[in-house]
Amino acid sequence: MQTKLQPLPAANQAILSVRNLSLHYFQRTVFERRIPVTALTNVSLDLIRGKTLALVGPSGCGKSSLARCLVLLEKPSFGEILYGGRNLLELKSKELKEVRRDIHLIFQDSASALNPGMTIEEVLLEPLEIHEPTLGKKNRFMRLVSACEQAALSSKWLTRRPDELSGGQRQRVAIARSLVARPKILILDEALSALDLSTQSQIANLLLELQREHSLTCLFITHDLRLARMLAHDVVAMKAGRISDSPPPSLLLTPDIHAKPTPVGVVSIAKDTENIRLQEMPSVNE
Repeated sequence: MQTKLQPLPAANQAILSVRNLSLHYFQRTVFERRIPVTALTNVSLDLIRGKTLALVGPSGCGKSSLARCLVLLEKPSFGEILYGGRNLLELKSKELKEVRRDIHLIFQDSASALNPGMTIEEVLLEPLEIHEPTLGKKNRFMRLVSACEQAALSSKWLTRRPDELSGGQRQRVAIARSLVARPKILILDEALSALDLSTQSQIANLLLELQREHSLTCLFITHDLRLARMLAHDVVAMKAGRISDSPPPSLLLTPDIHAKPTPVGVVSIAKDTENIRLQEMPSVNE
């Protein structure tokens, strides 16, 4: 008998918790030798409902491995991933289907994440075919239109294929593809890193607006502290597969007075006595 997931927690409570997560595997070399690799060691963190947690660290430190574990593309060696009162690593396949609708991963390379043989319309409808196959044609179309509007995705792109779009346009498609399933948690794995500053600004502000409207919970994975300052309510650092205490998150979220001027339109963070405000920089023409 299957046990239903518990209702979502109240605001300012953890919607997903990771406890002592470790990932070990063997990597084959050119000469077929098997070398043990430790990707994650005793990782613990909480995602707070309606907030963004930035996970920062250098390339190769285990950030993407953690993201893949959270959506169960990788099976951890030890630990727990707690969501809805259940450990996801203990759920059966039918129960995991509901979880996969609630937790979506957006990759850095949208070109390889989107099927090049599909039109954008087919790409966007695919999650509904998987997670809500009984949804009527009219309701599917309404969900499609709603997701496109939320991601500022032009309807004229729907008949195109991914390789006909720019990097920023493809990233909007990836976001819309997640939104059409109405997820509770978005995991963005270096999702802005390959974009130019202007496009980063547009996508960052889009994410902020979506979070305000839908109380989305986000795990924003990046090696760029500037992007972490833009979007995150809190920050944790990772080093060599472990959550690091240095530098402290409070330091990471403190604006750098020596930093270069913020490009036009790019969001910045300002701190007041009670919380962290995310606000958009005014145009130089104003």
